[in-house]
Amino acid sequence: MDRVTGPFDGRWVASSASEIGAGSGRYLGFAKVCCSRPGSFWLATLCEQPGCCAHLCGGGLFDTPQAAMASAELLAANHIRPCAAMADGRADGATGAVHAAC
Repeated sequence: MDRVTGPFDGRWVASSASEIGAGSGRYLGFAKVCCSRPGSFWLATLCEQPGCCAHLCGGGLFDTPQAAMASAELLAANHIRPCAAMADGRADGATGAVHAAC
């Protein structure tokens, strides 16, 4: 199962979920943050633009592929927000710093 959502602050999120262990009923989500809209998770390639792209693994195992993808998409959204602030020249309001994750 995979899907592409966005754009979010000019970036697209391609996500997928895979069952870990045949017949286990446990799923792990993955997400790719892309600069342009990919045809699918499997066709998404990482670009060279700093702060734009990432390949992320979801936050644990889940009982459904939908929950696994949602976890990976949340991580992607958290990646996009500080990176968008850095690209726009905005800084963290509390510290005045941009986020190093980008």
